[in-house]
Amino acid sequence: MSNESKPLAGPIQKTCDLFRLLAGHELLGLAPGEIAKGLDVAPSWVSVNLPALAPTGYVEQVPGTNRWRLGVQFVRIATTVTTNLNKHRQQLEDLSARYAVPLN
Repeated sequence: MSNESKPLAGPIQKTCDLFRLLAGHELLGLAPGEIAKGLDVAPSWVSVNLPALAPTGYVEQVPGTNRWRLGVQFVRIATTVTTNLNKHRQQLEDLSARYAVPLN
């Protein structure tokens, strides 16, 4: 297996770009026009792909609006990663504290 990075297929890359664009807009989300402009895609791309992604839980429409944000599934993944990193950080700090005690 090669360590070379292979380019992602266009639709996958665009979906990754969408997730990065929505990050930071969890409360109010972004309007479809803002998403289209931010991704440099046609508005039709947004109107087709966001509703298609919604059942996955990775994006969701902000209730009562036409705006979109990262969905619950995406946030759960981020929360799990953060929880695990904090747990491992505490383990590393505990280990470092043990090693910091000088030998007599």
